[in-house]
Amino acid sequence: MATAPYWTHIVKAILFILWLCAVPVGFAQNAAPEISKENRMLIQGALEDFDSKSYDAALEKLQKLEKDLPGDAFVMNLLGAAYTKKKDYATARTYFDKVLVGQPNFFPAKFNLGELLFLQRDYAGALEYFEKMRQTDARNELLMFKVFLCQLQLGDKDAAQKTMKAIKCPGDTPAWYYAQAAWESKNGDNKKAIEYLTGAKYIFGKKTALFDETFDDLGIKLR
Repeated sequence: MATAPYWTHIVKAILFILWLCAVPVGFAQNAAPEISKENRMLIQGALEDFDSKSYDAALEKLQKLEKDLPGDAFVMNLLGAAYTKKKDYATARTYFDKVLVGQPNFFPAKFNLGELLFLQRDYAGALEYFEKMRQTDARNELLMFKVFLCQLQLGDKDAAQKTMKAIKCPGDTPAWYYAQAAWESKNGDNKKAIEYLTGAKYIFGKKTALFDETFDDLGIKLR
């Protein structure tokens, strides 16, 4: 069996790459599958491919892993994420759905289904989806951030401001800083927005990467 420290490291890496900032308690209760040295190298290689935006290379490795580790939630979620990056949203959804058939409460796949709506500019649908997720995870900073962005994109500034004020500061993620930056950018004060981003990067370092990707998806250029 794989050692707990190894899988803890892999889980953290996967959650970071796939726009995740919190790990459900249930994860720790799932036994890690037996994994060969070759497959460990494939997983690490796929994560590095994500980091360098080499999604075709990541897919090649993940498809090999899918054959060796059929039904593995982490592998299928990564496959869905890779197809998401390639804008093949239909295929991405099939992988996230497969994960949730076996593990209905698997946060990464649940979140990524909502992300598909967000990336396709269905902000009303994404808002409804993320709000539903918050019913069982009300203080999740990533979910609050996504709800805030949907409200902001839909032009509901009152609701967006209320959600923004509810995000914890200082929190466990850069969510508060990026919400403030998005708000200032929306109101035309890019200088102040950049100040918030600078503070976030100073405090959280590389943990800001997924938030930068969200800003890129929205066309918010502050860097």
